[in-house]
Amino acid sequence: QNKLGGISFCSWNVRGVNERIKRGKILAQLKAYNTDIAFLQETHLKLQDQARLRANWIGQTFHSSYTSKSRGRSIIICKGIPFKPKNTLTDKDGKYLIVT
Repeated sequence: QNKLGGISFCSWNVRGVNERIKRGKILAQLKAYNTDIAFLQETHLKLQDQARLRANWIGQTFHSSYTSKSRGRSIIICKGIPFKPKNTLTDKDGKYLIVT
C-alpha cells in the first residue's frame, strides 16, 4: 500500500476472488487499510461474475476479464474519491486494464 497526495493505493495479486469467503476477506482487508484505489491482479472473474466484487464503501469498479476462470484485472475506487472516467481500455485476454 502506498499513499500519494492523501490518496491510498494498493496493488495485490489476489489469485482469484470467486470464493465468497476469500472475496470478503480481501475486501475487508482493503477497507481496514483505508485503501482509496486498489489494483487487483489475477481476479479470475468471468464477465458475468464481475458484480460480485462490491461493497458499501466501493464507489466504482472496472474489470478486464477472460472467458475462463483465469487471468483478470480489477480496479476498485472508494466512494470518497472524485474520479470521472473518460476512457477504459481492456484486453480481450484479461491481461490489462487502463482507465483514464
